[in-house]
Amino acid sequence: MTLEKRRDDPKLVVITWLMTRVVYLLVLFRIVETSRRSVVDVLSNWDVAHFTGIATEGYVQQANQAFFPGLPLLMRLLDAFGINMVIGAAIAANIASLLAVWALYRLFGSTVACLWCLAPMGVFTAVGYTESFFAAAGFWAWQRADARRWGQAAALAGLACTLRVSGLFLIAGLGIMALVQDERMLDRIRNAAWLLVPAAVLGAHAVFLYRLTGDWGAWYSAQNSGWQRSLAWPWEGLRATWPMTSQAYWAPRSDAVAAMFRWEIVSVIVGYVTVVWCLVRRRWAEAAWVGAAVLALSCSGWFISVNRAVLLWFPTFVLIGDLLSRRVGSRITRWLVGGALVLADVATMAWWAWQYGTGGWAS
Repeated sequence: MTLEKRRDDPKLVVITWLMTRVVYLLVLFRIVETSRRSVVDVLSNWDVAHFTGIATEGYVQQANQAFFPGLPLLMRLLDAFGINMVIGAAIAANIASLLAVWALYRLFGSTVACLWCLAPMGVFTAVGYTESFFAAAGFWAWQRADARRWGQAAALAGLACTLRVSGLFLIAGLGIMALVQDERMLDRIRNAAWLLVPAAVLGAHAVFLYRLTGDWGAWYSAQNSGWQRSLAWPWEGLRATWPMTSQAYWAPRSDAVAAMFRWEIVSVIVGYVTVVWCLVRRRWAEAAWVGAAVLALSCSGWFISVNRAVLLWFPTFVLIGDLLSRRVGSRITRWLVGGALVLADVATMAWWAWQYGTGGWAS
């Protein structure tokens, strides 16, 4: 039986998900205890502040135009019911992460679902960021498309497109899936036509920003002005990012910043390796999904926020699961090596959560 169809024990998935949430809670409480900051303050770092700003005052500041409205609208709804936006968004993000895990379990079984839970940068699925929400909508869109329920897939992809520009890459992957499924050509075209729904969502947001700013490229302009993102060849982005991996570059700041940029380079490499693996395995739709994403992120003046994007690349976790399924050495050796890897991974998860919660650069 292939990895894609193996189900194993769903209890393991639930236990793994709960374990990761406990890790993040322990880190949160430790930061609150040592820093004397409130829970809301600890959870409000980086992009959460942008989402809160959009929820409260709209797209007044240009930098906020780099973010999509889905999560701010949810935060505003929570506020209308008297729920703190930051805490409510964090709770909702954890629920969304569980939905994403469920989709992965339905698609690929427990191994892949557990691996996603254990992603080193998984803290972004436990706070008010868009990763878990997009993963929930996007993974379920993929599952529905795989089950040939294209109307449902289109609706879920449309929801994903309210959250991140990554919806564009999701549409690309789903489009390839529609065209390569074992259907009559007319049915393939009809299935692909459903993707006009999420495309219309992206178009509507572009029109909204144009009416607000008079600039059809408002999203890109905000990315450029706020995060110095500009089109460049991947090797140019690598050349610009490489010096940032040195502690001396950031002195006297923490060397954790340099470590994060080392991770950015690793994440880009992982993305391209995943694409090659998908192509070799003739997984054309997955290759299109990850390929479009990693190409867009690496064709930039520098590598930034690629780490978080890995959470959306479910084929990467399928690849890792495939590698782990190969039996090498004795059972005891596999258990020892596997246990050591899990411990190292959990330590990295906790370190990453600490960086985020203390306000350090975390991607």
